[in-house]
This record gives sequence, structure tokens and C-alpha cells, in this order.
Amino acid sequence: MKNKLITPATLKIIPTCLIILCMALTVTGCASAKTAQTSELPINTKWLLEDINSKGVIDSVESWLIFYEDGKISGSGGCNHFSGSYTYKDNKIETGPLASTRMFCGTASQQEQSFFEALANPLSVKTENGLLFLEGNGKTLRFSRMK
Repeated sequence: MKNKLITPATLKIIPTCLIILCMALTVTGCASAKTAQTSELPINTKWLLEDINSKGVIDSVESWLIFYEDGKISGSGGCNHFSGSYTYKDNKIETGPLASTRMFCGTASQQEQSFFEALANPLSVKTENGLLFLEGNGKTLRFSRMK
């Protein structure tokens, strides 16, 4: 008994179907790659402050933070280290009282103060193209992953 499903006409259609399938998968892959924005809080990652309100930061002053799974936050304003707790709900983060060291920081003082003031308020969370954005109370903080 011969298989009647595979005919010469069927064999001619198979390459065309494969090409269409490959094109569809390529288009789908490209479309999903463009949507690199999320509002999930990235935890256990060290984030370096790159910008405050589009005014930049002092490069030699490394302000950074880490959000941990257990609701703890820690980091540095560039001179003084801090730690405390946070809550994350509905794409907003709120820190509890943050404990920090109190060293004199010279030129880093203004940047550190602005950073700490922003963290004292509720902030919306957004990640886009590998960057973390925290926004609220008239401040926008932009972070990149530290290596």
C-alpha cells in the first residue's frame, strides 16, 4: 500500500511552508525584542546611579543600591553607606527609615543628599533597556547595572 499523502505536489509546497514559518518566527522574535520595558523590581542586583533629574552625577562618586528578596535595601550615597527596609506594591517602592553613616563628604554632599531625599519618598519603578528608573516627588533617578 502506497502513502497517498506524499505526492509530487505536496513535495513542492513543503519548502514554501518552511520559508513562511521561518519568516513568521523571525518577525515574532523581532517584535518581542523591542518591548524591553518592565515595572518589576530587579532584586539582588547592584545598581549604579547614573543620573538625577537629567543633570548627571559626579562620576568619581559612586552612589549605588541593592534591593534584596527579604525586603532589605542597602547601598551608598557615594560617601555614606545606608541600609534599611522597603516595600514594593503596585509598581511603587517605599523605603522604611534608612540608617546611614554620617561622614563629611565634601563635593559629594549635594549629590548624596539629593539621592537620599529621593529614596525617602514613594517611587515608581521601571526598567528599560537594562536601566532602572525610580521616579517620584519631582525626581527621576536613572541607574545602570554595576559590574
